[in-house]
Amino acid sequence: MHNRQRKVPTVRTAQDLEKAVRNYRQQDLYGMELFRQWQAIRDAALNLASSTRDGDGVPGEDSY
Repeated sequence: MHNRQRKVPTVRTAQDLEKAVRNYRQQDLYGMELFRQWQAIRDAALNLASSTRDGDGVPGEDSY
């Protein structure tokens, strides 16, 4: 097993997120490194999604 640590992506924009996902799919990750990369992408996606929402929305309104 290789004990290389890959850099966890820093995602600030939607373009950064797309690039991080593209790189994630191309890499041969496993174990904790796979989880770290996935978690960084997930957290960034949630942060970007919450920053683009309107503050006056009704919870669940997008399900109507």
